[in-house]
Amino acid sequence: MSRASLQFNFIFNVLGAIVPIAIALITVPIYISYIGTTRYGVLAIVWIILGYFGFLDFGLSRAAANALAKLVHASKEERGAVLMTSLYFNIILGALGGIILYFAGGVLLPYFVTISATMRMEVQAALPWIACMLPLALMAGVGRGAIQSREKFLALNVLDLIGFSLGQLLPILFIIIKGPSLAVVIPAALLARALSVALNLGWVARVEGVSRFLIFDRSRFKELFGFGAWVTVTNIVGPILHSIDQLLVASVLGATAVAHYSIPMNLVSRSQILSVSLSSVLFPRFSRLKSEDAAYLAKRAVFSLGYAYGAICAGAIVMGGSFLKIWLGAEFAAHATIALDLLLVGAWFNGIAYIPYSLLQGQGRPDLVAKLHTFECLPYVALLWFLLNQFGLPGAALAWTARVVADAAILFKLSRLPFSQFLGLTPALFLLLSSYWAMQLIDPSALGSVLLAGLTFVAFAGCAVAFDATARQMLLTIRIRLATAVG
Repeated sequence: MSRASLQFNFIFNVLGAIVPIAIALITVPIYISYIGTTRYGVLAIVWIILGYFGFLDFGLSRAAANALAKLVHASKEERGAVLMTSLYFNIILGALGGIILYFAGGVLLPYFVTISATMRMEVQAALPWIACMLPLALMAGVGRGAIQSREKFLALNVLDLIGFSLGQLLPILFIIIKGPSLAVVIPAALLARALSVALNLGWVARVEGVSRFLIFDRSRFKELFGFGAWVTVTNIVGPILHSIDQLLVASVLGATAVAHYSIPMNLVSRSQILSVSLSSVLFPRFSRLKSEDAAYLAKRAVFSLGYAYGAICAGAIVMGGSFLKIWLGAEFAAHATIALDLLLVGAWFNGIAYIPYSLLQGQGRPDLVAKLHTFECLPYVALLWFLLNQFGLPGAALAWTARVVADAAILFKLSRLPFSQFLGLTPALFLLLSSYWAMQLIDPSALGSVLLAGLTFVAFAGCAVAFDATARQMLLTIRIRLATAVG
């Protein structure tokens, strides 16, 4: 496929991520208003535990996407064998995992977070519904992999947007009708997830033209499992690295503090739409291209992403405090702003690391990613525990930032994209750190923060044109089109 199609797919992915952010900005205050900060914190931990059990996918969703990307021109029968083999195995694993989650969830949640007896009863009542979500999540992963392999990102984002909207709006509707209980919120979320998965798999069945549904190819399964085994290690360790900070915050500081930390972390995760979108678009290409071509594509992507995402992170640091005050109130902002600023610094490193991460997996080296994340786990937990006890929420944010900086440096080295090759990103890093330190010294008004963020964007744009060939090419294209239009 052409470079133009790659750009369009990237735009579709970005737009598909921006709309859910806008929806979340509206719905999160509604959730907190109706169910309270403490219950929202417990709900966040529930989603973390559910996400962790996603390792039972055994990497087959990613393996299927990789295999189907290589088989993009193969027959429907050959693609169908990969698709149905992955789907059936994930259904079985999801059902077994749901049973385990049902019996283990009641023990895990009180262990990780201090909750009242009333809240514990709500969790117990919701556990069957939580367990039923796991098979649906694993099925959805296979469907997304199939759509991604064909680079049908417009369809993928439309389906994801429908699923996200249902997941946000149906629980609110149920809360209004039935009352603010987790035993109400979670069944509503399950219904939304079931509708979303049905739409996802229905689209895949139509496009793939699956005519034989009772297929399980043992030889193909062995090939998929060989790739997926290492992805499984990442899927086991990854959620620990991603969520252990919130679990330890809950254990040390309580459920209310989780909301003060998880909402900034969720904002940071949402801010990585460029990184996630670009790596998602590039993964099928990395799977098909030769190593030299894939490395060249990755280098160009890192430069463009470094400046574009740097502008987002720096602008968010400048505006973060004012935004939290307006969005969730001055008291909430007083607890969350420092952590948000630190997390945004780390987010830039984590964002550009998506490219070597995707490159390694696409080129058939998921083992390197898995070994790295396994090696990181214990040192990170130790650092997190120490800094959290010493400095509270800012300590947790600092530990996360330190880990993702180290993770990015090593991923670049492993993918043979040494960070030293990207000295042209130094201005982006300088502007990012300058924005952080400036916000530690001053507390601008809402209008002042908007003006400062605007200046920051201009500075990033200027540096991008000076140091990034892709940005210069885009600027030249715009100038030519404007000249043509005027002429």
